[in-house]
Amino acid sequence: FAVCHGHAHASGLPVAASPATYAAGFVVATGLLHLGGILFGLLAHWPAGRVLVRAGGGLICAGGALFLLGL
Repeated sequence: FAVCHGHAHASGLPVAASPATYAAGFVVATGLLHLGGILFGLLAHWPAGRVLVRAGGGLICAGGALFLLGL
């Protein structure tokens, strides 16, 4: 799956872009997304953090539903 997903992004490479910096940008962005997710998940160690994690999950679910409905 990862190879096919990477191929999909690579096929969208703009003509004027450098392939190395384009790929580096994806690697950095993916790492930052993972780090943010891990840090957000660590909030679940505290009672108030559990509420924030659940609220965040609800907002993500609501956003997905809006996309699904085309709104």
